[in-house]
Amino acid sequence: MPAEPTHSGPSRVRKPRESVKPYVRTKPTRVPAQHAPKTSAVAAESQTRSNLTLHDWMTVVAYCDNNPSIKQHDVVAHFRARPEGALIFNQSSLSRHLSKKGRAEDQARLQATPAALDGKRVRAVTRPDVERALFLWTKHMEVRKEHYTGAMLAAKRTEFEKAMDVPENERMKSDGWISKFCKAYGIREHRRHGEAGSVDVNAVGKERERIKGILTAYAPEDVFNFDESGLFGFAPPDRGLSSEQMPGKKSNKTRITVGFACNSTGTEKLPIFYIGKSKQPRCFGKTSPKDRGFYYRNNKTSWMTAALFEEWVKEQDTRFRRQGRFILLWIDNFSGHDINYVPTNIRLEFFEPNMTSFVQPLDAGIIRCFKAHYRKGFCVRALEMDNAGEENIYKINLLEVMLLAKAAWEAVTAETIRNCWKKAFDLTSAGTLR
Repeated sequence: MPAEPTHSGPSRVRKPRESVKPYVRTKPTRVPAQHAPKTSAVAAESQTRSNLTLHDWMTVVAYCDNNPSIKQHDVVAHFRARPEGALIFNQSSLSRHLSKKGRAEDQARLQATPAALDGKRVRAVTRPDVERALFLWTKHMEVRKEHYTGAMLAAKRTEFEKAMDVPENERMKSDGWISKFCKAYGIREHRRHGEAGSVDVNAVGKERERIKGILTAYAPEDVFNFDESGLFGFAPPDRGLSSEQMPGKKSNKTRITVGFACNSTGTEKLPIFYIGKSKQPRCFGKTSPKDRGFYYRNNKTSWMTAALFEEWVKEQDTRFRRQGRFILLWIDNFSGHDINYVPTNIRLEFFEPNMTSFVQPLDAGIIRCFKAHYRKGFCVRALEMDNAGEENIYKINLLEVMLLAKAAWEAVTAETIRNCWKKAFDLTSAGTLR
């Protein structure tokens, strides 16, 4: 019969908890500094040496200059015990940075590149003259409001190397230097958005003043904006969450055009103007889009034309005439909005060219909000298809796209619309639009 186990140590039976013990955070939450230079500071109790950044050395040197009577070994001890983070270095390193030569080297590093404060070591540059010329070229491009790519940097460097007679064995053959060059000079990838970069800010102010002058003659509920946008309503999401990389899915790039019109108070959103390619979409069966309550037109490109827009304006003009209303309708100067029809109850007012990214309310977030609601509805529908056991959960037809779009347009709130109008026209709550 086996012997019973014995315990040589104290009893390890956990004492029952008598009350709820709240979670106590042992470390205070620290908000990281924004746009602050990097530092090599470590916990005050740490004794491990690490290379200091140039910003750290500038801090140490400035402390020594402000306290000339303190001995160097006391400076070392002071920064080892610094509450906000220890900077660990020895007296010989400090002496080297305080020397005339060391100060000159630090100043040279500081002026070499915009990101020098974050660096721990001196960058070894084979041809500083070529790199300096390349940096000046990047600033020239930025002054012109032009982006440049890695391929353009490589080509331009080759030009400078030839112009400066750099020996063949010293020229850069690969592109590995590009990432280091960009890091040293604080160059990052940025995405350009529409036409906003080509507009004079002063011209935007003048356009807004012109708009405000016209608005005074109309009640806020009678001021409308119309704009159209492409909708890739059949395409599955191109990004998502997973624990590992997933293979891509073939995307349905079929596009339809959706046109929106709403007033400045958000109390009146006109039905979406749909434009597709098929005259009688098969998914509607024996019914038509009109029978289903949709305003649908078609052409080969599924895009807005002057003929389609003129037809829509005529119908809206008739409707407002019956209501006894006189409407101000803001539109952009797209060629498809240039019509011959002169409405009686709608005043068509065009924005100045290239201004829509600043002054058009629908471009100020209303259409973006609609598309966010559409994507959400599209993904919820995919979940329902998955629950139903469908193999292709993203398969959808035009009728279903239009129904989702209708629901998404209804989900855009009046508050969102009002805020976008105020943002576009730069109006406060006490301004022209109330």
